[in-house]
Amino acid sequence: MEFTPITIGVLIAVWVVGYLLGLAEAAIKNDNKEKKKEEEALPVEDGEEGALSAPAPNVLEPEALAVFERLSGALKLRIDGEIIEYKSDISPEQQKRLINLVVSLRPWLEGVKREDVTTPLPAGAKIPTTPPPPPKVPLEIEPELEEMKFANLTMVEQIDRVLQKKLDGHPLEKRGIALRSAPNGSLLVQVGLEEYEWIDEIPDQPIQEIIREAIAEWESKATPS
Repeated sequence: MEFTPITIGVLIAVWVVGYLLGLAEAAIKNDNKEKKKEEEALPVEDGEEGALSAPAPNVLEPEALAVFERLSGALKLRIDGEIIEYKSDISPEQQKRLINLVVSLRPWLEGVKREDVTTPLPAGAKIPTTPPPPPKVPLEIEPELEEMKFANLTMVEQIDRVLQKKLDGHPLEKRGIALRSAPNGSLLVQVGLEEYEWIDEIPDQPIQEIIREAIAEWESKATPS
C-alpha cells in the first residue's frame, strides 16, 4: 500500500474519530455508574416491591396512659397509643386496661409512709409540762355577712352551697357530688369521676332527688316572698 498524503490524512482522521468515540463511551459508562449510585442512595418509597423498611426502634418504656383535659373540663384519654375521645368509645379490653393502670397508680397517691422514730430521753431529763390548749370555739358569722357572701356567688355556686349543706352528714356525702358551671354557663353535675350535663342522666335516683331538693330550696330563697 502506497502511503500518500491523502492516505495518511484519512488514517489519522479514522484514528481520531475512533479515539473520540472511545472517550464518549467511557464517559457514558461513568455517567451511568454515577446515576446508579445516586438511585441506590435515595430512600425507598413506600409501596415499592422489594423495599425493606428500616426496623422500628425498640421502645424500652412505652407510653401506657395519657390524659388530656378539654376547655370544657371533660377528659380525653390515650391508652397504649390509641386516642379515646369519649367514654362511650372505650372498649371492654381498654376499660380493663384502664382499671389496671389506675390500680397501679394508687401507691403514688398514698405517698411514702414514714415510721415515727422516738429518741429516748436521757436519764434525769426534765419533761416540760405545758397546759393543754384551750378548746376551739367556732366563730359565729353574722347572718347579714353570710347573706352578703352568698349573694356574691354565681347561681351555680349558690345551688352548690345549698347542696353541700344538705350532703353534710348524709349517706351520699362520700360520693363526691358537686355542681359547677360549664364554659357556656350551663350546669354540670360531678359525681366522683363522672360528669353529667343533665340531672336525668345520673343513674342513681337518690342523687337526682337530693340535687332537685337543693335546687328547689335555692329557688325558694331566691324568689322574694
